[in-house]
Amino acid sequence: MRQTISPNIRGFILILICLLAPVAQAQIGSVGGSNLPSQVAITSTGHSQVTWSVIENVGNPGLTSVSSGSGVFLAPDNSLLGTVSKSLQSSRNVPVSGPTTFVFSESLTVPQSVIRQAQKKGFSRFVYTRQFTDFPDNSTQAGVVTFSITGGGAGGQLLIRRVEMEYDDGRITAVVAPQSELRARAVVSYNGTGLLEYTWEVASPPSTRGQPIFIPLVSRKQYLLAGDKVVLQTPRLPTGRNGDYLVRLRIAKPDPNFTLPELRYAVNNSGQAWSGTRVIPLQVARPAPNAVLAADTQFAWQAVNGASAYQLELYTRPVRDTDLPGATQQQPLTGVLVPAEKTRLTVGSLSRAHLLPGSAYYWRVVALSDKGRVIARSDFRRIQFP
Repeated sequence: MRQTISPNIRGFILILICLLAPVAQAQIGSVGGSNLPSQVAITSTGHSQVTWSVIENVGNPGLTSVSSGSGVFLAPDNSLLGTVSKSLQSSRNVPVSGPTTFVFSESLTVPQSVIRQAQKKGFSRFVYTRQFTDFPDNSTQAGVVTFSITGGGAGGQLLIRRVEMEYDDGRITAVVAPQSELRARAVVSYNGTGLLEYTWEVASPPSTRGQPIFIPLVSRKQYLLAGDKVVLQTPRLPTGRNGDYLVRLRIAKPDPNFTLPELRYAVNNSGQAWSGTRVIPLQVARPAPNAVLAADTQFAWQAVNGASAYQLELYTRPVRDTDLPGATQQQPLTGVLVPAEKTRLTVGSLSRAHLLPGSAYYWRVVALSDKGRVIARSDFRRIQFP
């Protein structure tokens, strides 16, 4: 019958050997690392075989030991992405002075959360590193291997093929009243995978009367998976001053190698004059953007003076409102009407019956006067129906 040695006995034997054997004077000279494969997909957990080669410079014959307690994943900005608690350790009796090499083979699992964190920070690669320490001199050296992020499909260098721009209602021009809510989007067609760096810019009056001066609204980085198209959304566009505006998308990386389109919109008092009442912003409290709509999800917002009722509205996509008479206004897919005394609610089964599982929707809250006129609106927020 085969007998096994318990970890405690094995450890005792190792300590006994260390006490009885002569101890070598040694220092770690260098640590090399290799990983195969060195690419991980954004769509799944990664697996790689990592080999560490630690060279010890031994001053005299004797027992020497090299160990590493843990490993860490780091982004290029040195921010921590994750840790690996597995330890590595090896000891040997070196008969002669000179260099000796310790080789460690590590079967590494790269969590998808680590890959996605690096991608969200705008990086297409990250590193895995370990600190090695020798005994008895306690000299240390770090080893590093690099992982590249791929899209998990047919890859290749990122190439921008086409950019189309429009406002949220599908139009390419817009005329709105002062302080109106207005957003635009760009549909970017591309090949390959890689990091997209872009900035939304707007030129406001009076510069648009001559040479437009574009001011950045927001800059973003997004790692694009192997695919075909991506939709980029602007933040809320400025509408505080009457006049003509220009909005454009500037792509810094990769270079599109063609001139990108611009959108023009005008702000004047015509919409406000027709409506007779300025619609003010309504502040919502929850749920947060991109939340999942569960049976107990609660919608909440701040009360509005003069409101007689509130209506929660859900749309398949954001719409641009107009108060001009005769203008066609897209209706919500579903909604819930509550009296002004209530500033929170949950969506019942009747309203949820209009929603398709696995789809994304956009919701907002509007405040209505006693005559049924909209006096306040919130911005749209995206929500996922599981």
